[in-house]
Amino acid sequence: MARLEISSNQESGNQSFKQIEGDGWTSIYLPAICAGIIMTIVLFVAIACSKKSDSSANRISAPAEPAASTPVPATMVSAAAPQATKKVKKHRPANAIYVNGTYGVSFSYPRKYRLAAGNGKAQVPVQTSFLKPGAVQIAAVDVPDDSYPETDFSSALLNVSVNPGMSADECAQFVPASKDTEATKPSTIKMGANEFTALEQMSGEANHQADLKYYHLFKNGACYEFALDVETSRKADEDLAQLDRGQVFKQLEKMLSSAKIKDVQVPGVEKAEKASESKPEDSTTAETKSTGAKNDVTTDATPTISTPAADSKTEKPQVVTPEQK
Repeated sequence: MARLEISSNQESGNQSFKQIEGDGWTSIYLPAICAGIIMTIVLFVAIACSKKSDSSANRISAPAEPAASTPVPATMVSAAAPQATKKVKKHRPANAIYVNGTYGVSFSYPRKYRLAAGNGKAQVPVQTSFLKPGAVQIAAVDVPDDSYPETDFSSALLNVSVNPGMSADECAQFVPASKDTEATKPSTIKMGANEFTALEQMSGEANHQADLKYYHLFKNGACYEFALDVETSRKADEDLAQLDRGQVFKQLEKMLSSAKIKDVQVPGVEKAEKASESKPEDSTTAETKSTGAKNDVTTDATPTISTPAADSKTEKPQVVTPEQK
């Protein structure tokens, strides 16, 4: 009986041991397994979220690339720059060009100077130095009176005239100077594209002096004259600086250097040639007339200025700017 009890007690102890052993395994390992599963799930979720954040970051940073690239706005700015320059107001050229198609004369002059085209008036701005009458005034350019302040500057101009009734030999001569005028000997000088016969005359007193330079050129069967005039004047009580005439003549000579004379049929040249051919003269008569002409010029040193004949076809002079050429 005692053995049975022991055995039964042993069986019950084993069962309780098994029960305790089974309860201890679940209580020990099950939480660890659950924790591992949870950590695995958390890790998986974290990896998935990191991948999504990387893809979203890439998607967000992609549009920032063209914003960071500055060449596009730079090209737009450089392309817009010429449009801004177009809006800048253009300044008028400093010089203008006078053109006379009838006599083939053209020259450049400062726009601030005053241009007066030949208008047929009997009175001319400066005395010509042709040996024969019949001169035609083409144009005159005046230097403004206020160009040389605080000096004894009075006036300066360029006058252009043509005499169709003269030969080449006569064109190379000038009106003899009067007693109160100092004159240099005629000389050949090249100004620009033309070769002139030049002469300088100076006259006047201390309070008013005139300096004239004449340039003659024979072309198109006529004699062309370019006269440069610089005058000074002052009153006795005026304290003014003396004008540098050489500087003023440089400005006038710039216009003369730009002068061009084209080959044209000058009005009046054919009539003068026919008149000279229809009246042959011997040497004695020609010498007598030449002497008489010189005497006449000496007594009256103001050649007449005439305008082109009304029946001759003349082209209206014009003034053009460099843009119109």
